[in-house]
Amino acid sequence: MPPLNRVFGHLFVLANVMAKLPKDAHQHYLPDQLRRTYPDMGPIFYLDAWPFISLTLVVASPSTLAQITTEHTLLKFPAIRAFLYPLTNGRDLVSMDGQEWKTWRGIFNPGFSAKHLMTVVPDIVKETKVFYDVLQEHASRQDVFPMKALTDNLAMDVIGKVVLDSNLNTQRISNPMVNALRRQMLWMAFGSEGNPLTQYNPLRPLVHAYNTWQMDKYISPKIDARFALQQGFAMPNAQPKAQDTVPGKSVIDLALTAYLKRNPEVASTEGIDNDFKKLAISQVKLFLFSGHDTTSSSLCYILYLLSTHPDSLSRLRTEHDEIFGSDPSQAAALITRDPYLLNRLPYTVAVIKESLRLFPAASTTRSGEPGFSIADSEGRQYPTEGCLVWLISHAVQRDPAYWPQPDEYIPDRWLTAPDEALYPVKGAWRPFEHGPRACIGLELSMIEMKIVLSLVARSFSIETAYKDFDTRNGKGAVKTVDGERVYQWGAGQPRENLPCRVKNV
Repeated sequence: MPPLNRVFGHLFVLANVMAKLPKDAHQHYLPDQLRRTYPDMGPIFYLDAWPFISLTLVVASPSTLAQITTEHTLLKFPAIRAFLYPLTNGRDLVSMDGQEWKTWRGIFNPGFSAKHLMTVVPDIVKETKVFYDVLQEHASRQDVFPMKALTDNLAMDVIGKVVLDSNLNTQRISNPMVNALRRQMLWMAFGSEGNPLTQYNPLRPLVHAYNTWQMDKYISPKIDARFALQQGFAMPNAQPKAQDTVPGKSVIDLALTAYLKRNPEVASTEGIDNDFKKLAISQVKLFLFSGHDTTSSSLCYILYLLSTHPDSLSRLRTEHDEIFGSDPSQAAALITRDPYLLNRLPYTVAVIKESLRLFPAASTTRSGEPGFSIADSEGRQYPTEGCLVWLISHAVQRDPAYWPQPDEYIPDRWLTAPDEALYPVKGAWRPFEHGPRACIGLELSMIEMKIVLSLVARSFSIETAYKDFDTRNGKGAVKTVDGERVYQWGAGQPRENLPCRVKNV
């Protein structure tokens, strides 16, 4: 544990460490910076920052994290529910617990299975081709643009198609539902913000209500349409429309199928079950929110790291030549015809994993329990009662105890044998977390990132344009974290949303 002041707890320690970081740096840098400042502290420690936040138990040890996520799953910390409530009214897989969570996770799981997602690869390829076209337009103009804006729109279009079978077309036009979702994100709060107006702004309930109305107005009829199609196949006397000759492949379609099997009496009604519909709308909004933002940030960091490591980019391109042929323009058609080609890209997967190791998009928090303690490798016990338990992937994935050369970009570590020094420690890679409550979108995110790289890596050269950005915006002193200009800020995205230029190869 860091040095503790009997009166002020760890406030002075935290203030000193935070003073070394840019004010807008993402909060998950803090535990790793504490480790660097106090290298003998160990990967599990308490932080007392009262009255600003609950007593926090930081956990950054793979074996100890398994005790929380796999062996004994702690409940989500209440602030997460409060944060998501304006979006989902508490009816979502992150906020749920117990049997309710098990039931609905089981209903939504089929739509995110690796086997099923291979059937929607052509849809993801189609959206990625639009992304390719947008990059080509920027290459022609040679302008400076924020890559995060482009990957946001791509990821939103992909998740909209996969989850709702809806063509959001965010990459080309303004979508009212997406606009409402993004406005809602700006007005969401954890409740621990330093500025009280952030949480208690009197306009907040009105803004939330309006944005919710806008989103639900779009999503509700989409779900009604999917249910009508399900009725055509689930009810013996129902006649589907001529064009509806096969059931849909979206996550909602599969969830409806699973729900109707568990509740066959619902299929005999004229309208969709109200409880399912409310939860489905909330869950769609959660998938759109979490599914697009994290993947978008990850794509930015993958492209950035490839641009700054030309040897790695060259090897990636060589792998794509070997699998898809020497003509990059044929990759989309080849993947559409045979999605399982994506499983023959070991170096591409290594590039993705190494990028997510260095820049994980998020961490997670759990609530401690009375009588439940976690143990470190030496058997020391850490009671969790009354604590915010912080599962911090960034600290684990940058710790030299688990990763040789932890701050270095080394995709080859993912291609080593178990007896080699670079071979990853079991459980030390956690960008999607582990256990039954691991991210449901893991497979979708990995597939999407592989497709994007397969279609654009051999056609474009991307370089950051921070100097142009600073000149244009009159920025002052350059901010970095551990010498890295493209540090994570906001919700884990790259600083200034990765201003860059793109050129044709």
